[in-house]
Amino acid sequence: MTPAIWHVMLGLGFNPAGVGALAWQDADQLSGTLAGEFDGVLRPPLTLYGGWYDADNAVLVDVSAVRFSTVTFSDTSSTDAIGATRLGVDYRRYLPEADAGAGHVDLYGHVGAYGILPNAVDTSEAYTEEDQASANEAAGELRARVSGVGARVGLGAGYRIGGAASASGATGAASATLGIRGALVVHRAQGTLETGTIVTVIALPEAALTLEFRR
Repeated sequence: MTPAIWHVMLGLGFNPAGVGALAWQDADQLSGTLAGEFDGVLRPPLTLYGGWYDADNAVLVDVSAVRFSTVTFSDTSSTDAIGATRLGVDYRRYLPEADAGAGHVDLYGHVGAYGILPNAVDTSEAYTEEDQASANEAAGELRARVSGVGARVGLGAGYRIGGAASASGATGAASATLGIRGALVVHRAQGTLETGTIVTVIALPEAALTLEFRR
């Protein structure tokens, strides 16, 4: 059996906001922090991803982060900040193979998952212990509002517009691919109330245009 030879892929996904983003905002569904999954900053319309692929598979990762921070220097210094780091990974299975040179159409199914790590802080030298405790509680509520996990599953296709690398990668030629990708995304967020826990689950479609470079 011939061992798989892995190559490098770098991609750019374009997912325009469109009328859906306006409807989301009109329905007051934004997190109010600018750091949430659907606020448009952590995941902008243009997203960058990269990873490795062979003739049948690809493993791709993406990382993004935002942070809004205000630091006041005076007789009593203070810091007020909110942010998030998003880590995602996707697996593709190409049908029937990914590497057949220019003019070839790559068809694939893909699954992925992501997690959002929030950070929020509100401190001040002017706070009493009670004030700081209240600020810490409010910061915890912000972190809960921003945090979340999600998964997606879908199909995609790409048209090879350059390069002539074989499935074994023997030629070493670079290539570029224009494609489309669609998926069903499920997002889960959880918050804590005084009387219990609130869990929010959102399921929505996602589509993107892709431009990928392979080596």
